[in-house]
Amino acid sequence: MNKTHSRLTIAQLKLILFASFLLFGCSTTPVEQTKLVTAEQQASPKTRLTDNQVTQIETSNGIIQVEPTVVATDDSVIETQSSNTNKAVYYDPIEPINRAIFGFNHYSYKYLLIPLAKGYNKILPDPAKRSIGNAFNNIREPLNLLNNTFSGDINDAGSNLGRFVINSTVGLLGLFDPATKWFQIEDKPRTLGQTLQTYEVGSGAYLVLPILGQSDVRNTSSRITEGLIHPTRYIFDSPTDSQVRGVGGFNSFAPRAGTYMTLYQQADDPYIYFRNQYIQSQNRNAIQLLREQQVERPATNRLELSKEQ
Repeated sequence: MNKTHSRLTIAQLKLILFASFLLFGCSTTPVEQTKLVTAEQQASPKTRLTDNQVTQIETSNGIIQVEPTVVATDDSVIETQSSNTNKAVYYDPIEPINRAIFGFNHYSYKYLLIPLAKGYNKILPDPAKRSIGNAFNNIREPLNLLNNTFSGDINDAGSNLGRFVINSTVGLLGLFDPATKWFQIEDKPRTLGQTLQTYEVGSGAYLVLPILGQSDVRNTSSRITEGLIHPTRYIFDSPTDSQVRGVGGFNSFAPRAGTYMTLYQQADDPYIYFRNQYIQSQNRNAIQLLREQQVERPATNRLELSKEQ
């Protein structure tokens, strides 16, 4: 393997950032891709996305409602949950710059990535895309294992190890997922950003990255760091490793590319809407993490009490 790839050049970092975008896709859009329920289909005026209105999107599981919930950006939502307050707190100190980058990203998605995604979806059947997605989920398991281990979630780390061994062998290098279907070992993904959150590292300022999309300081650090130690770097030479991850990321992005345009067109202020969606998803993860910690602490306290008795 080429030894020179250990010394990163600026060009390699750019390739890693681009591949990270494709890997994570438009992280703020709903996962379920689908078609827009148009005004004519609803036989009602077009619903626009504001803080008080919702839009409907038809999915394979029925019609879902999408509402741009206003939430905090600085993890204060965890504290406000206990006081039942809905105060909106934003930490977007470079909003003018973020808006400019958001506009650049929109035209990149609209005129480049989304047309490519449409062609990709027509050419490649769904089973093939699922297998590609399975393979890239599997190759990421070592990162999940490390993050869960450093987060103290040993059970989840064990699940990551079991899934990687089973899917890499029985699942034909991860193309299939027998770990879930046959052995009921559920997926336990975790990013470096989520690991840092367990150590009470704040999210920092809200950011919009070129091509990469919505992020914050903590998750930007997570994306770059994981890109530098991703398992593909130990399989392929640079820049092939970044290109391979780009294929996996584009495969993940393609099914939900149309949803982005649907939501963008119906938002009164697309920048605020996608910012709110990103913040909402991050805080939902934070609340879930807090609940898991609250469940673990009483169990630990009961164990210590029983030892004292």
